[in-house]
Amino acid sequence: MNEKSLVFFVIVLLCVGFISLSSFEIVRDYVKPVRDTAHVVLNHLMKLAVAIAFFVVFLYTDHRLLFSKQIIIGGYVLSLVLLTVVLFLPSSERGAHRWIDLGSFSFQPSELVKIYILLFLAWYVEKNSLFMKKFFRGFLKPILLVSPLLFLVLIEPDFSTFVLLVFMVILTLYAAETRGIYVLSFFLVIISLFISMYKTGVLEHFMKNYQMERLISYLRGNVSEQVVEAVNAIRNGGTLGKGLVLGEEKLFVPVVTSDFVLAIVGEELGFIGLGVVLFSFYGLVHSLVKVATKMHTVPSVRTFISGFAILIMLQVMTNVGVISGILPVTGVTLPLVSYGGSSLLSIMIGFGIVGNMILESERE
Repeated sequence: MNEKSLVFFVIVLLCVGFISLSSFEIVRDYVKPVRDTAHVVLNHLMKLAVAIAFFVVFLYTDHRLLFSKQIIIGGYVLSLVLLTVVLFLPSSERGAHRWIDLGSFSFQPSELVKIYILLFLAWYVEKNSLFMKKFFRGFLKPILLVSPLLFLVLIEPDFSTFVLLVFMVILTLYAAETRGIYVLSFFLVIISLFISMYKTGVLEHFMKNYQMERLISYLRGNVSEQVVEAVNAIRNGGTLGKGLVLGEEKLFVPVVTSDFVLAIVGEELGFIGLGVVLFSFYGLVHSLVKVATKMHTVPSVRTFISGFAILIMLQVMTNVGVISGILPVTGVTLPLVSYGGSSLLSIMIGFGIVGNMILESERE
């Protein structure tokens, strides 16, 4: 797999997302016609257009400019400001502070911070490539440097994104050749700390009531109603699926256009459709890893592409884990497929940066 396969899989997943959302809206409007309902497809197309525009901008922006000290410091300050400002804005119905509303559109700063953290880690690795096997400079120091950003995400509270970012940071450092023993020890410490915080009740201060209820229900072996409805929709599709704009089970799945979009794919395209989506993600991550391997002589480029592959892999694993009942219900979307402007924007910016890295390497 090479750069061309990377483009192919991105297009396939974008098409699957558009088709799934279009089909859902048609079925919804036919079965439950209600005035003033959200125009899912139109909104998605507008967000996709903006995301593609940013993709083009970063595709033709020399990635080396992004690794300049001024950009890295400016990005760090901007990330802190955005993640702090969002804490003082009106909360959602469940009390979380995650969105900045700008009237005609809104965005979630934590999604864009994902890409910035990868840029920061890539820049750090470039500056400290000879010390990545050292405990402090190669492992502890970069974690301490990004910890303020992670803490602000945690207190929004957005526990699922916080956990995803922690895994992304640690695995990206491992890909940058920090020692595996440090990574393993860190995860053991985190797991022990989590268990201790859960038993002593400290964890409740970092999570809302509904989040604690989900976690407790999951630990007791209960299956969420959302997961049950999603599984019913997928089961209704069977092997070949009901066909496009057919099947009504998906209408009963909460947030089906974002967190549980695979329920639409499963009901309409069946297990075969789900297989195509999962294989496309495998091909996407595999292609990114192959590209990163080719860039082994440039630590910053290799680290960013590896980290971006890890980010996509973690989001897919989390989303699939939730819909299959393996993981507790979270708000992690499926990259390129789910409805969600902030997630789509950050992923397309990431691909734009990767694309420029590939173009610049070919010129050299």
